[in-house]
Amino acid sequence: MVPIIKTTKKGFVSYSNEIMKLAGPLIISQVAIIGISVTDIYMAGQLDSETLAAVQLSISIWNILSLAVVGLMVANSPIIGGFWGSSEYEKVRSQFQQCCWLAFPISILIIIAILIGIFGLNSLSISERVAKIATGYLVPYFITALVFPLFLVFRTTFEGIGNTKPILIFNCIAFGINAVLDYILVFGKLGAPSLGGIGAAWATTVAYIFLLIAMIFYAKLSKKATRLNLYYKFEKPSMPLIRGTLNLGIPISLNLLAEFGFFAVIPILVAHLGANIVAAHAITINIDTLAFMVPLGIAQALTILISQRLGSLNPSEARIICITGFKLVFSFALLLSCLKVTLRYEFAELFSSNQKVQIIAVNLFLFSALLGLFDCFQMTCSGALRGYKEAKVPLIIQVIAFWIIVFPIAYVMSLTNWVIQPLGIYGFWIGCISAVTLAGIGLIFRWNYVSKKAIEMHKSNL
Repeated sequence: MVPIIKTTKKGFVSYSNEIMKLAGPLIISQVAIIGISVTDIYMAGQLDSETLAAVQLSISIWNILSLAVVGLMVANSPIIGGFWGSSEYEKVRSQFQQCCWLAFPISILIIIAILIGIFGLNSLSISERVAKIATGYLVPYFITALVFPLFLVFRTTFEGIGNTKPILIFNCIAFGINAVLDYILVFGKLGAPSLGGIGAAWATTVAYIFLLIAMIFYAKLSKKATRLNLYYKFEKPSMPLIRGTLNLGIPISLNLLAEFGFFAVIPILVAHLGANIVAAHAITINIDTLAFMVPLGIAQALTILISQRLGSLNPSEARIICITGFKLVFSFALLLSCLKVTLRYEFAELFSSNQKVQIIAVNLFLFSALLGLFDCFQMTCSGALRGYKEAKVPLIIQVIAFWIIVFPIAYVMSLTNWVIQPLGIYGFWIGCISAVTLAGIGLIFRWNYVSKKAIEMHKSNL
């Protein structure tokens, strides 16, 4: 048996600094990217509750699709990290090039999925105006679908080698571009047509085009990227290498969908309850998503640091880094939950002037605060396990927790009177809290087993 490793005060401070040095730019980068959607929601909320509901429905569909793609491409990060940790730079270049080939068929699949999403929106029990705005919002995403997967290839490659600063800078610029264009296109400023909620989608598309172009030139011109020479002797598609990425990426993708898909599907399921319900959920879930970028950034940092430590044959230190990360993420989650409770009235008023929407949102922020405390552990454990290239068992844990156990119960509680009077949107939020709690417990046990096993295997090979 491998004894439980305890961190010293000096070790905790040292490893915390290492984690946050990497996680800090990742958190800000993710906040900037998520801020693009939040800005769309904010601008839509300044118009009316129907526009806000329509934009949220469309963003929910896009979030499901983008999460699937993010999961596939996130697999590139630990693979790159392992090659980087063992100084196999040619393999880093080869892995990058194969992921570029993988991005093209993924783009086609996203376009097909958007078409299905548009058809699905028009079959929901929603007003004609909401359906029209929601459908129009998705149209620019046909262009985004061509850009997004390839952008992720560059991003995960730079993350894998621990070079997160360009991602931070470019994401923040993209956020600024989106915010300015949102204001111009949604409200028709500076001589531009007033496109309402649909204008926000065009702003987002331009922001993603900028991100891809910036990444392409950075990989070519940056001094830090010259060692990799990513474009040198561009290889033909290699199915064994692509399969290697998919073998890790598909479980990660399904893992993310198992959790985040649960959240994303809620607006669609409650759409028939009215625009005010969807609008209030939009306010709460978008603030919650912004707060969630902190544990997600730490989880991404753990993925990178653990893969690098394993690449340099140091699993004991990888486990210590995990324990440090768990302590950090809970401290941040506690602070953020307190802020949600304290500022819930201000958040609701900021996004909507409709008092009915505000009342529902204020109540949902109490659920959001509790959710953040439990969700931080299961997300951080997922990130740690990805560093160990462990994705299949976490997927099983997530599917069982979210969809087999909790979803049927949450659906019955929320939308039927079979057991109790339907709780509506509140029932789904209770379900979210229950699901992340169950998943977190399962993932902590799995991480404990995997991290100890890695240490045992290393010792047996010495």
